[in-house]
Amino acid sequence: MTDAWAVVRAAIDSDDAEAIAGLTLDDGQRREIARELPRYLTTGRELGRHRWWEQQNALQLLRAKRNDWWAVPDPATHSWAEAMRVAGAAALPTAASIVTWLGRRDWWSSVWGPADDVALLLHVLADRPAALREELAVRLSLRLRGARPDPDDRMTRLALALLGQTGVTPPAHEPLTLAWVASNDASDLYDDPLLNVMVPRLFTDQGVGRLLREGDRWPGVLKELADQGRLDRAQLLAGCRSRFLYGGDAGGQRFFVLLHQYLAPSDEEVAPHLRDYLVLLPGAPSNVADLAVTLIRRSGQSPPSDSVEALLYRTEGKLVMAGLTWLRDLIAADPDTYAPALAAALTCRSGQARERAVKLALKHADRFGPDAALTIAECVALLPADQGARLAACFGGEVAEAAPGPETTPFVPVPLPRAEEPPPMWGLARAPEDLLRIEPSEFDWLNTERWLDGFVKLVATDRGEVARVLAPRTLTDDRYPWRPWWHPTEWAAAMARELADPGAELRVLGGVWVGERLPEMTHGPLNRLMPLMRYAEVYRALVEDRLPPYLLATPTRGNGLIDTEVLVSRLEDYRRRGISPLPLDLRQALLRVRRAKVGTALTGEVARWLTDRPADPRVTLTWSEHQGDTRIWSEFDLGPEYGDLLGDLLVHRLHDESCARLTAVLAGHRDLAAARAATTLYSSWPLNKPSIDDLELLVSAEGPVGPGLSVILARFLLVGEGVPSLLQLAAQGELNAPELGRQLARRLDPRSMGALITALRSAAEQGAHNEVWQVMTGLLPAYLPGRASVAITRLVTFAADVAGWAGARGELSVISDLAARTRESELVRQARRLHSRLSSAA
Repeated sequence: MTDAWAVVRAAIDSDDAEAIAGLTLDDGQRREIARELPRYLTTGRELGRHRWWEQQNALQLLRAKRNDWWAVPDPATHSWAEAMRVAGAAALPTAASIVTWLGRRDWWSSVWGPADDVALLLHVLADRPAALREELAVRLSLRLRGARPDPDDRMTRLALALLGQTGVTPPAHEPLTLAWVASNDASDLYDDPLLNVMVPRLFTDQGVGRLLREGDRWPGVLKELADQGRLDRAQLLAGCRSRFLYGGDAGGQRFFVLLHQYLAPSDEEVAPHLRDYLVLLPGAPSNVADLAVTLIRRSGQSPPSDSVEALLYRTEGKLVMAGLTWLRDLIAADPDTYAPALAAALTCRSGQARERAVKLALKHADRFGPDAALTIAECVALLPADQGARLAACFGGEVAEAAPGPETTPFVPVPLPRAEEPPPMWGLARAPEDLLRIEPSEFDWLNTERWLDGFVKLVATDRGEVARVLAPRTLTDDRYPWRPWWHPTEWAAAMARELADPGAELRVLGGVWVGERLPEMTHGPLNRLMPLMRYAEVYRALVEDRLPPYLLATPTRGNGLIDTEVLVSRLEDYRRRGISPLPLDLRQALLRVRRAKVGTALTGEVARWLTDRPADPRVTLTWSEHQGDTRIWSEFDLGPEYGDLLGDLLVHRLHDESCARLTAVLAGHRDLAAARAATTLYSSWPLNKPSIDDLELLVSAEGPVGPGLSVILARFLLVGEGVPSLLQLAAQGELNAPELGRQLARRLDPRSMGALITALRSAAEQGAHNEVWQVMTGLLPAYLPGRASVAITRLVTFAADVAGWAGARGELSVISDLAARTRESELVRQARRLHSRLSSAA
């Protein structure tokens, strides 16, 4: 090969990275290529892009001629970048220059980005000197960034592969450790060349616990490797202990707790480190503290009293109860030593734990020495009056006065606020020039609606002027073969072209293929597809010269609703003028029309819909996990009345929906919009999720409230928001309170209890006390069974207050069962208070 650069350039120009990888180069040829390659970057990029666009246009024309979008697949690669990268790895003189070359942004500025070229890069690098490859491995590793590594990232895979091939010691770099973890399935560890170097770093580098908190395969494989002698068992246990002592939340510690449990250290392995486990009792996450309690108790050694005392001061009920069980055994053997720990139990927040401590103190009352008895007597004044009195009889001390009842100020009901009307639709096009100002966009339903409404109206009144104004925005011939058209601007440009050049598409393609350009109904969210279908319908009507003078579905309200009398007026005008409605335009209008019943001279199904609308479809929500992320799937029982109207609009989709844009489509059926938008309500992924503004928009729409809107309202009440929306629904008389209570029960936990009670109390104090009680009738039966905590006591106390405010009557079995318990606790006392109010005569 006499002219190496000419050969490489030809391969680049033909997108042939494999040809470059197959070259055998000497040092002089490498220098020649390295000198010319950077100079060719701009030219290579432009030629590569030009080839790609030519290829795409040819593909679109071929697909259009075959009338089959899937018959000719997209090319799998965009190889000009791949060829350039491979050439750089083969020729550039230093590891630093290769790293810089591979990391250039140019490779990702193309349509698809570079293809997967890791195998080709490794192939050409195999011919480079060993020292260069080792340095390259280290430099690539140190360039890794981020706490959430992508295991498919090419630079990450190349770095890890080179580290494994060269045997060079991986640099101490936290992103490298995280990338190694993210790139390895547990089963890959058996043959991983970096295993012995990287495993100790699992315990020192931050973020590992978060990456490995799901599943238990890694702990199981590490345990097997330790059993085989390939990993040091003592080192793994020491690493777990170091992570426990370092701290972190329960999720971040889950992997290390599981690994420790899989290793199952013996008492002999635990004994030398007992002090470390004792240190964990006061402040470690609950799963770590629970593990420590188990190990210390199993060892049989008596802990210091302050360690048990620290455990009893924790807020987690499970740990407090475990501490009380442990204390029961310890105090039986040595009551005086553990009297301070018993005093801590007597003053803890849990009424159930205090009751157990009182019984424990009374059981061993005659065994305490004077100092221990004095310690317990000093707690008497801190206890509720009934418990303090029982202890004072044996230990002395001053009993506290009985606390006043939960309600210290009388409740004064106020009327509900008035339901607010949604604002009128604004900003519609009045003149042809407005069509240039209003830009239709899939992200702005209002402008998309305004443009379509303005176009239809203005074409009917001033067709020539509209054609003149829109002339700069007409569709070009090369766009007709493309399918699908995902943007309303493409359809708008096609309409402008049809006005300026009637029959343009027929001449370019030999036919008018409107339906073929629409995406499949399962290929996108409804909030995006419905406007596209309406634009397509108007375009077809324009081509076929049957465009109506105005559209039926243009909203009269800023949330997408159409006032009933306005729609009736439009339809009657159509009838008088002999105009046939566009089918999809009529469907959209019926999905948006308000529920007021008005008289009309119309006949048929449309008239029945306006005067005696059937019951809305039934919504069913199903909760599941999708790749570890929460999803709320919706199913709809349409019934015969809604089959034609909704039909394929509500087919199952995996796409996230924009709640605001979907509400505009289904403004007269807000629960259907809410149910579909709620799919990602609790997702941690970067997807569209209903916001508090979306909730307010849904509330301003119309239609019965079911599980869909209730689950979104519950989501915000659980964080202390959503009270204005609850009040609006109550004022409308549309709040489905029991369903809201059931949705709250699904996600309520002790952490959100305070925010929820505060929100519901605020709603009750603003006039919704009756509705809040109805919420409780759905919440209590769904949430209380099988639970007992301080948070539950707060909920039942609040329920008793609200029942009094609402004058509620009628027993709840879950409250009757609680009230019938023989064990005394604050929860039982509040349940009896509520039960008494519900069962009393009016």
